[in-house]
Amino acid sequence: MGTNMRQALNRLKSSVKLGFIWRLLIVIGIILRLRQYFVNRSLWADEASLALNLVGRTFSGLTQPLDYGQGAPIVFLFIEKFFIVLLGNKDYIMRLFPLFSGILAIYLIYRISREYIGTAGILAVLMFAVSWQLVYYSSELKQYSSDVMIALLLVYLSNRCIGTDVKARDFILLGVVGSIGIWTSHTAAFILAGIGLVIAFEKLARREYRFLLWSLGLGLLWLAVFGLEYFVSLRYLIADPYLQGYWQKAFMPIPHRSNLGWFVTTYFSFLTISFNRTDLILAYIFPVLILIGGVSLFFKSRNRALIIILPFLMASLASLLQKYPLKGRFMLFLVPLALLLIAEGMGRIYLFLAKLNRSFSLFACGFILLLAFGAPLILTLQNFIEPYRGEDIKPVMQYVQENRSPNDIVYVFHSSGPAFTYYAPFYGLDAGRIIVGIEIPRKKLALQQFFDDVGLLKGNSRVWFVFSAIVDCGGCTGDMQTFYVEYLNTLGKQLNSFNGSGANAYLYDLNP
Repeated sequence: MGTNMRQALNRLKSSVKLGFIWRLLIVIGIILRLRQYFVNRSLWADEASLALNLVGRTFSGLTQPLDYGQGAPIVFLFIEKFFIVLLGNKDYIMRLFPLFSGILAIYLIYRISREYIGTAGILAVLMFAVSWQLVYYSSELKQYSSDVMIALLLVYLSNRCIGTDVKARDFILLGVVGSIGIWTSHTAAFILAGIGLVIAFEKLARREYRFLLWSLGLGLLWLAVFGLEYFVSLRYLIADPYLQGYWQKAFMPIPHRSNLGWFVTTYFSFLTISFNRTDLILAYIFPVLILIGGVSLFFKSRNRALIIILPFLMASLASLLQKYPLKGRFMLFLVPLALLLIAEGMGRIYLFLAKLNRSFSLFACGFILLLAFGAPLILTLQNFIEPYRGEDIKPVMQYVQENRSPNDIVYVFHSSGPAFTYYAPFYGLDAGRIIVGIEIPRKKLALQQFFDDVGLLKGNSRVWFVFSAIVDCGGCTGDMQTFYVEYLNTLGKQLNSFNGSGANAYLYDLNP
């Protein structure tokens, strides 16, 4: 009895310690996201372009194709508009839903990790909690944070519809949430396609024909909802010539050795969005852990493994059909799924090596984690100490407002236009002699347009130039900010300047 009691107490202590670690990681993830949110950095060009649509349109207007080359799920837009109507037109208000999504996603990956992987799932929660990209997108006015949340929510709910202890209400809940998810996240379709296939084949294999009908009903429901969304919104987005041209290189080509470069580039793009690094060490370790994790999870639970793996295939198929770009933030929703496989892979490696020597196994796994994932953790810590501010145009606009004379001209660099236009009313810069450069997709033409605009401003003694989101001018070398300033220095005398984070303002006398 004494031995059994001691064993029970040891198991209880171990459970308490593990529970503490799970909760600690959740808290750390929340703190990191709140820290970045409360920096309240300026909207950058892409965010500001979406914000202008949200502020300038009614709810019904948001169902129409958006301006400024933007595209977002309708329910996502409605949620954002609701917050604006309820709480006001502020950048930090519009970031509330991405923040909520980012925090909820931490809890969801915790639940999935415990159910799918077990103790090794702590690694998935750790990597998810401290991932800089996931932290950053939790406070960006775009749909990528909610893409992650919706993906994890659907994976979590799907687990209730697999196995023997299944109830009709589980299918109903998954059906309703999945239908809403399709309108809230464009990537939900990839998750649901995998879930629908897995559940249907599982019920067929078990000869559970009642639930097979339920699963077929789910598939038909989701297809109908997706078809409606396609008719209302997606068909315009897919047919948009600007977006198609912009993302043309992000669509998967036909697999062939001549297109190998695309697959290598996309692979490193996924490493960047996952871990913010692309060195060869990670490039070699990552696929090994994914493969081991995928095989291990497949033998533990084929259905769970397929639910995690199939979205990668579905997204690839959509990209091959030229319907979905596989690049950067568009792959963010796949990151937590990859982290789950990595955690499973590390757990399997630990168990294998522990048969030889437990201490060596612990050391080896710790070394692999430090070698592959130490740098991303350091980056997140650095950004916690000194938060990322991006193209912080608000202090620049405030400085221009405070130092501008009534007859001053303010020229806004073309790529700074969306952010400047959104914030202009808050700083009294929406009236007067304001010129916003015309945005031209072709870089060399945009550069020539800038030269032409500046040429027309010659003869004016006080002209402010506002720069942010400066892009390569199409063949220029060196720092782009320096390039433009040096050009202006050849035409006039610099009278004043203000240098912010990723945004600057210069006052010139162009009538020397």
